[in-house]
Amino acid sequence: MTSPEIDEDYFYQRAETELELAQKATHPAAVRAHYIIANHYLDRVYSQPDSALTAEVAAE
Repeated sequence: MTSPEIDEDYFYQRAETELELAQKATHPAAVRAHYIIANHYLDRVYSQPDSALTAEVAAE
């Protein structure tokens, strides 16, 4: 099983790649698609794990 740090590094690098592809794309639909994919990868990097969110709600 991989560690969360490795997953975060992978998803961050994939987001960077998608942003680069978006900047190079010439068709508006391709640009949009790359930005959407990059956003999904960044969500994976910066979102809280479900267990942390559950613990936070339970503490309230």
